[in-house]
Amino acid sequence: MKRGWIALGMIALALLLGGVEYIYVTSNADAYIKMLDSADEKMMHNEVLDAETEAEKLDNRFRKQSGMFNIFMFHSEVGHISSDLAMLRQYARTADTEDFLATSACARRKIQDIKNAKLMKWENIL
Repeated sequence: MKRGWIALGMIALALLLGGVEYIYVTSNADAYIKMLDSADEKMMHNEVLDAETEAEKLDNRFRKQSGMFNIFMFHSEVGHISSDLAMLRQYARTADTEDFLATSACARRKIQDIKNAKLMKWENIL
């Protein structure tokens, strides 16, 4: 009977940790996507300094949280997103709207893919 309770406790712990990971990753992914949308909007309206500031905030926030993201995701995915966000800052500084929007779309897709990988779907569970 003891083994059953221990197994049940381990299952409950795994579900709890999975839920915490899910909430952390999806909430941060949503925040990053909103920040990317805001930066894109500013860049499209030729508010280059505001777009640069937004890209800098986004890059700094991602760098601070990249340690936690490395726990939950593949390191290469985090590295690609980090380099895309760093490039956003450069494109904003040079007022290169087309490259800014293209890199932003690429980063958004990668962040969305990470979020989708954490969704509770049968293909992700199995």
